[in-house]
Amino acid sequence: MAERNIILVAGDDGENRKLLSEPLEDSYDIIEVEDGKQVLAEIQRRRNELAALLLDWNIPLVSAYQILQVMQSKGMMEQIQVFITTVESDPEIDSKVYSLGAVAVICKPYGLAMIRKQILSRLENAAELKRLQEELAQKEKQVEESQKKLDGFYDSLLDAIGAVMEYRISESDQHVKRIKGFARILAVAYRNEFPDCGLNEDEINRIVRGSVIHDLGKIAVPDAVLLNPAKLTEDEKQILKSHTTKGEEIMQLLREVQDEEQFRVSSEICRWHHERYDGKGYPDGLEGDEIPLSAQIVSIVDVYDELVSERIFKKPVDKETAFRKIMSGECGVFAPKLLQCFEASKKLLELFSDSN
Repeated sequence: MAERNIILVAGDDGENRKLLSEPLEDSYDIIEVEDGKQVLAEIQRRRNELAALLLDWNIPLVSAYQILQVMQSKGMMEQIQVFITTVESDPEIDSKVYSLGAVAVICKPYGLAMIRKQILSRLENAAELKRLQEELAQKEKQVEESQKKLDGFYDSLLDAIGAVMEYRISESDQHVKRIKGFARILAVAYRNEFPDCGLNEDEINRIVRGSVIHDLGKIAVPDAVLLNPAKLTEDEKQILKSHTTKGEEIMQLLREVQDEEQFRVSSEICRWHHERYDGKGYPDGLEGDEIPLSAQIVSIVDVYDELVSERIFKKPVDKETAFRKIMSGECGVFAPKLLQCFEASKKLLELFSDSN
């Protein structure tokens, strides 16, 4: 961006222009014009170079008030410091020009001390403010880049944890990839169908990240239970179910490497992805909208992937059968809105499943 080192001095009295210009010439390039049409032409031509406009309230051809209106409509008042010069103070004039964004009204006589105080000091302050704003913008950019790197690290960490869990039960890491894809498809469909649900892009990304470690607590489940292909005893079922609460506990160890919102969503998913809409899930028997939407989304896609995938203890079912089982409630009751979006996403889910 060009440096703002020009001051435009505008008025039909040459002596007044000279009085205003001379104290500023050491610090700025000065352009003098004598009527409103010339002002409009110069501010349009040099809008990215002008530091200030010193505008006589009684300038001919185009009034000062009209010039200010044009500048305000084009967003110039935030870029160019405008000083109104006038013969004497008038509250009505002050009110008009300040409402349009002028920074000061300067009354005759124009003394050197007054010009330094009213004009130079304001321009120096404006330049310093601009410098600080640019410095802040640069730091914000650096923070944003650092956050992106941290997010990338966290995503890689979650993928690695998810892959370790899947390999532990003799599955490939494709389950992790499928869950992430399924969760995004369903979350986007839900947001599009119900725009007021609070699912913005950031929240969808949190759900996708959290979906990777929905079964994090299985790390704490003994192999004798987790890898048992036979029918589990009631005690073994309770041990297996404890992976939900164990997962939430383990999430505490990852709290420092994620922001609070991501921690919230990941914890919701770990603890409540086996809850059901009718209150017959676990571990807390939540029902209806007591179950966070993040956990509801991961819950239904986890069931879908389990149905269509081969596991140690089961053979896969075809995709049509999987959809029928979920929609009919054979796999537990899910929210009607979620089922609506699940059904609408059927083709996309099938395509993604086939490609992974």
